[in-house]
Parts: sequence; structure tokens; C-alpha cells
Amino acid sequence: MIPVMTMEDIHDATETFARYGVPADRIFSEIMRARYLDYVLFLNPSNQQYGISIEDLYDNMKQTAEKLGMYEGDADTYVRVYTLALRVDPMVFAPGVSPMTDEMKALVEYGIERAEKSGKTVLFSGVESYLPYAGRLWDKLADKRLAFVVKSSLWKKRLQLLFPRCRFLLPEDLAHDEVKYDYIFRGTGEGQGEERQLLPLLAEKGSMDWILPYDHFTASGDIPDGIRNDVRRDGRLSGYFDLAMGEREYAFLCFDYGKEGVSIGNMGFAEGKCAFFEQLKMPLSAFQEADEWNYDVYAYNASPALQAILAGNILQMEHTLGKEFDEVKKETIPAGRYQILEAEAVTDSEILKNEEKPVVWDEPREGILLREGDLALTLHKGQFHFIPVGKGEEYVAGKGVFGLRMKGWYTPWFLKLYLDGPVGRLFLETMRSGETYTFSLSRLLRVPLPVSDRQKMEDITENAAKAVSRLAEAEQNWRRVKRESVGMMMGHSTM
Repeated sequence: MIPVMTMEDIHDATETFARYGVPADRIFSEIMRARYLDYVLFLNPSNQQYGISIEDLYDNMKQTAEKLGMYEGDADTYVRVYTLALRVDPMVFAPGVSPMTDEMKALVEYGIERAEKSGKTVLFSGVESYLPYAGRLWDKLADKRLAFVVKSSLWKKRLQLLFPRCRFLLPEDLAHDEVKYDYIFRGTGEGQGEERQLLPLLAEKGSMDWILPYDHFTASGDIPDGIRNDVRRDGRLSGYFDLAMGEREYAFLCFDYGKEGVSIGNMGFAEGKCAFFEQLKMPLSAFQEADEWNYDVYAYNASPALQAILAGNILQMEHTLGKEFDEVKKETIPAGRYQILEAEAVTDSEILKNEEKPVVWDEPREGILLREGDLALTLHKGQFHFIPVGKGEEYVAGKGVFGLRMKGWYTPWFLKLYLDGPVGRLFLETMRSGETYTFSLSRLLRVPLPVSDRQKMEDITENAAKAVSRLAEAEQNWRRVKRESVGMMMGHSTM
């Protein structure tokens, strides 16, 4: 079993390797060598029964020197290096591997569960997006005929040394692969159309899950058009879910043999696991005939109220938030003094004043800079909050805080009033996933927006700003009264 290593474990192992003459930048090479030798040497039945001598192990190490470099210590010390290398998680010491998010871990765990219930042949594609979990995949699915698709020939060589009993393919190898897989997991990543190679490799009664960037999957062009046509014709699609991870929106597609209908809904995460929230289910034949991949069409049709609004031409699907507002994207923010806007400070009536001093940046940094007139928004503790940034104010967005910036004369007050109102909330509710929401700015920007003339816009903006100002003042007074009253109850003077 490959262990789960704590930071202390990693530190201790690094120091021990150093004592054995292996510097930090050589650890991964020694781990690859040890795992490769362990596999090759113990293919021999005699070695399986009697083991190998220190000298034989040392001689075999030398034979890998051209590929993995030479270990400069003696034979006795190399045995210790070899033993330690087999006891650590290889990917912890792999160069250039970024930590996985909790959401990505949950997705891979879901893939592992699905693979465990499938037949013997399993393929995991898009491995670069979950490299730290390569060891766990091997541990959990050791009884399967396991294959991986990697984009990099370098990583193909590395992983082949670490897990020599697995097969490793480059995307261009898929066209020549003759194995039929009982389960296929396609991880995140842009892809260059290899999805079209995966469908023919799925066994007739197999299962498959894809995680595709939504904008990539629904775009126009030969590659996405081909992928969608293949999925429609294949006839095994069983689920189409909207998934938000980090700052990106994904389409999660499930394929299963013999399922009745296509489930459509939101996908989220609860207690470290994937959670599916079905909004609509329709016969596969109807889904194929519709040939509609705009997820919002299905989400809105699942709501009778939104059906009536859209059918009555009260709103037009084509006139969206994205027509009138842009996402405030990350930029290089110059050095200076900035107030950080935390998610809890964004309320429905005001931006709560931060008692902490502004932070001072001595050098430029990447971030979202919200300026006067931007609409600050957040999804905090399962609730949406929207408030325009006030006159003369400027904030650096903290974690979970986003911004929308007007393109023309549609104002943030108009947008706040709409999203806080009953119709806007109907659209937001289509994103609900249990106690929270499957939220991404790309999906919010696709919400239909009422058409308004300039005079009406000015009137609504003025009324909204005044009303929210009075609400903020009332809330401030209420907080003051509560604070002073509690002080009086506790016997403290409020003067």
C-alpha cells in the first residue's frame, strides 16, 4: 500500500534520503528506480521464493544508470535507499506536480468507486489533472487491467517506471488501442478531441464519465461539433450535469448501458463526495432528437414558472447578463495600499466596513480589483449576496468574492434589484445543489436579463440606491441598539 504522507512524514523522509546520499532533487529518480527494479526483479520465480542478494540489487541498480542516473553510495546503503523508496508516496516527490483540490479528489474517488464495480478493464484519461492520486488509483484498482492516458511523453515514461504493471498511452495511441474498456474516466482538461477516440473503446455494456470544460464542450467548431454528434449517436448517455470547480464551469457526462432516460441536473460536493441533484429526466430518444446542449434550456424547462416567463416572451434567452456586464477578471494590481473585501462583508444592503488596516503591497500582485460602480457578489454560507461598490471605494476581492462591470448604461443597481427580486431568484434557484448552489460566473452571465430603456434604468437605479441606503442605515442602527442593550444588561455604561 502506498501511504498517505503528512508534511512531517515528507520532511522525515527527505532528511533520511539525504543521510543516504540522495539529495532532494534526486529522490523522485530513486523512487522510480526502486519501483521499477522491484517489479522486474520479482518477475523471476526464484527471486520471489528466495529473495535477492545485496550485490545483485546493487548490480541491477547500475544497469539503470543510463536512464535514471547513478547512485554514488555503496551497496549496503543502496539497500536502505531502495527500501525507503518503496515505502513513500512517489507523487509527493514528483517535480512540477500541483496539489489537488478537494473537489478533484472527490471526482477521482467517484471514478474509483465506479471502476471497482465494473469489469476488469479500466482506463483513466486526463491524468495530468489528478497526478497526485496516481498511487491511490494503483492501490485501489490493483486487481484491474489498468490503463492511463497522458499528454506528455515525459510523464508516460515516468509513470511507466513507477507503475510498470499498468499501460500508459498518449492521446495519439488511442486510435490504435484494441482493448475494450469496462469503465473509462476522463478527467478535466481542454483536450484536443481525444474524447472521440474514447467512445469506440467503451465496451458495449461499459460505463464512462467525462468532465469537460463547458465552454469547450458547447463551442462551435469541428472538434466540439464532432464530440457532441458522437455522444448523441452513441445512445448510452445517462446523465448530463452542470459542475462548478474553482472558477470554471464543467459539463459532467455519464454513460451507462441500459439506463432509462437521461438525468439532467446540477452536480456538487457534500462531505467530500460527489453529489448529484436531478432537475429533469427525459427519454434518451427525446434528448437525441432535441440535439440541444445548452444546459440552461433544460434547467429553465424544469421550472414551470420560468417556462411561463420564457414562453410568454417576457424575457429573451438571447439578452443575457453577459450582453450588458463583464466579469471583473484578475489583473496585475500595482503595489500600494488596499482594503481586502472578504465574503462575509458583502451583504444585501452594504459592504461592511473592515476595521482592519489596509494591506500594503510592496510589489505588484495578481488579483481582482473592484472599483466604484462594480457589482460585488458572493455565495456565502449557501446564500447569494449582491451590492454595488460605492463612490470613491476600491477593494481587492478576497476568497469567494467576484465582480461584474457594466459595459454600457445597464447599472449595477438595476442588476442587484433584478437578481434579488422574484424573477432573478427563479433563475438562481436553477443552480441549487442541496444546501448550496452550483455557481460559476459563466453560468450567471447566461441568465436572461430584462430589456430596459434608459429613462426606466435611471429611475430604477435611483430608487434602488435610496432604498438600500435607508436599509443599510436601519441595519446599522439595529446593530448599535443590540450592542448597547447587551452592554446595559451586563451592567456596562453605554455612554
